Amino acid sequence: MRTRIIVLLLIVGTLAVPASASAHARSATVALDYRLELDRATRSLRAVSVAILDGDRSLRVNVRGVTVVVRGNLGEPMLRIGPHGAFVNRASITAVAERLTKLSHGWARVSPGPSFTWHEHRLSPPPYGAGTGPVARFEIPVTIDGHAGTIGGAFVRYARPPIWPWIAAAALFAAAVAVAVRLHRRVTTGLGTTAGLAALVSLIAFSAADAPTGRVAWLQIVLGVGLGIVVCGVLVRSREPRRSQLAGLLGAVAAALSLGSLAAFRHGVVVSLLSATGSRALLALALVAGASAAATSFASGGRP
Repeated sequence: MRTRIIVLLLIVGTLAVPASASAHARSATVALDYRLELDRATRSLRAVSVAILDGDRSLRVNVRGVTVVVRGNLGEPMLRIGPHGAFVNRASITAVAERLTKLSHGWARVSPGPSFTWHEHRLSPPPYGAGTGPVARFEIPVTIDGHAGTIGGAFVRYARPPIWPWIAAAALFAAAVAVAVRLHRRVTTGLGTTAGLAALVSLIAFSAADAPTGRVAWLQIVLGVGLGIVVCGVLVRSREPRRSQLAGLLGAVAAALSLGSLAAFRHGVVVSLLSATGSRALLALALVAGASAAATSFASGGRP
């Protein structure tokens, strides 16, 4: 039993890998008050595609047969992206501030291909205030084959969602669990399994949507799915009361992992592959089902 618990702790703990790996040593972006929307002129730039990534804070520029020079705060050339790769100007104060290079001279290659993604401080939104909709603009000057242009768009503020419907739904779910436990104590297994699956899907959805380089961390996601399958296998092979004990532990870990994503209930924009409502529903399920599994497992005291 002790060996199984240790294995389960290691497996479930590793399910957090996709979120931390995609964050690149920072907390994964789960939710925001703003969404950044590119204007029509930017979306129709000739031979240049622009995308906003990483929780709407990173900018990706991809070129096709042209050379784009991105200019910094002082109008100095900061980045040069073309068919032969992307280069950073080591003398650019803005590039140094963005930690793209150290202050020096000349150009340094930062990517071999015609695409580059970087954190762009000019995409930081204004302070949160009253009202929703477009509240400010951002503009980043560029030159495309020597012709002046602009990467521009708007900061669109979204209303924060009401929290009371989720609290009410959680209370009803907890009440239903209490009734079910009185009728059948083995409900703990279903609760723990449900919480674990909901937490896993949430982590994958958040991690894939919050990829700082624009590349999904498929290795970590596949690892998480594989480990989730192993957890289910351990539960299937176990017998009561050990199965309920393991399910309670799984539920507790799933609920604990989901606590880091509570910002999804406080902000209007959820950075996930799923819809905002779907993401919040999965989080609520992982939290409530996981806590219920842990509580019922503890209350049963290992009795089948």
